[in-house]
Amino acid sequence: MKAVRFCCIWMIGLLLPVSCIGQAGQKKVESSEGVPYAPVPNQVEGLKIIGALSKAYGDNSNVTGDFIGSIRCPSFLEGYYFEGNALVFQVRGDTLRARKILEEVSGSKTFRIEMMTDSTFSEKQLRGLQDELNRRLETLPKCRLSANIVSWGCTAHFIDVTFIRNTPEARAEFRRLLIDSPAIRFSGPEEPVRNNATGVSEEYGISLYPEYTVYADTASTASFILLNGSGQHIRCGEHYFITYEGKDGQWYELPINTFAVDIAYLVSPGSSHRFVANLYSDVNDNHSGRYRFFYEVGLEPGENIRMMAEFRLTDNYEEAGRAKKAPIPEMASIPEMTSTPKMIRINYVELPEHDAVLQVSEDQVFDVVEEMPEFPGGMPALMEFIRKNLRHDKAEKEERVIIQIVVDKEGNATNPVVMRSTNSTLNEEALRIVSLMPKWKPGRQAGKNRNVKFVFPVAFEPSVRNTN
Repeated sequence: MKAVRFCCIWMIGLLLPVSCIGQAGQKKVESSEGVPYAPVPNQVEGLKIIGALSKAYGDNSNVTGDFIGSIRCPSFLEGYYFEGNALVFQVRGDTLRARKILEEVSGSKTFRIEMMTDSTFSEKQLRGLQDELNRRLETLPKCRLSANIVSWGCTAHFIDVTFIRNTPEARAEFRRLLIDSPAIRFSGPEEPVRNNATGVSEEYGISLYPEYTVYADTASTASFILLNGSGQHIRCGEHYFITYEGKDGQWYELPINTFAVDIAYLVSPGSSHRFVANLYSDVNDNHSGRYRFFYEVGLEPGENIRMMAEFRLTDNYEEAGRAKKAPIPEMASIPEMTSTPKMIRINYVELPEHDAVLQVSEDQVFDVVEEMPEFPGGMPALMEFIRKNLRHDKAEKEERVIIQIVVDKEGNATNPVVMRSTNSTLNEEALRIVSLMPKWKPGRQAGKNRNVKFVFPVAFEPSVRNTN
């Protein structure tokens, strides 16, 4: 793969107990279509009040907003949130007395009081419930439910749990295996969502096609090749969506987890990018039939193209097993683009790819390169190597140790470091595995082998014991 990864953005699917802070002033802003957006909330006065209470009640006067539940905070004050411009305090007990105290401490009257009852839930209560939910989720074994949960977090009055598929069965399983509380609300698609979107399989010399045209209906992933024969750099990322043809002939969205690490790729002219899409077979009961994979590609001046590739799932596993991998064609066999898109008026100058231009030393360690290091046989072979060579007797449950190594220019796995661990007593065994590894295929940048970091998990399963 010749695509260069150049940007990484974390998107965390957690909700905050108070609304997002808006800019000062209320302006009516119009979209590009001329439709006015909702006014930006003016929360300046409310933020001043929060700042004053943080100094009076917070455990750390330098931290703003984190005073609910602190030792210095009055017991009647159980939370706060913004409702548009208005700051709302959640109070239990005598609201008149509470208002008087809060006005005196904050020096302001520009807030509202919400009286807590047995049927409402405050920020303080929700925090405790969420801590317990976090603890139980950490010990939840891998199952259909754990794969189905996208995110969870506090809103003003509830804990919102988002599912890939928000079905009655999923909600019942959550209540049975985790927590059954009226303070928890569920979101996510409850019924199939119609989506008759279309795209192009080829445009401006850029093409998208499935690596295999047919997969078993039990397949967990499907892979696709983006080929850049346009003569210019293109951008793509990690976001995609998939639709499937229903029995009624209509097209519906395949539910997927939309929260992800987003990596932006720059695909140079004459190169390709392989993308692996998750079908979430452990959540969706995928059936045989036609499916469409959609992937957005950006041209450098700002034009975006929605690419589409069609593939099939089948319950004929012999047919799926006979499916052959589609070859990546040579660039010379792709007809050259006869015309340049109207928006493209940029002259590209090819730079020679050598160290003088890259300005890097031979000893530099890269985080990301054009061709990442590869264990002999790929990731499946790496996981099998770990499984066969693992010796342990201290894992009482499923444990994971995340290891980072540097694959040097000769392919040696060097400088192993434990990045994260669920059980520190297993770290030594995880590091020992690295010492047994054969040579890797080195990472490459600008046509040369490079020293590259690589991160992988070492999974310890209590039911597996290696007696060798």
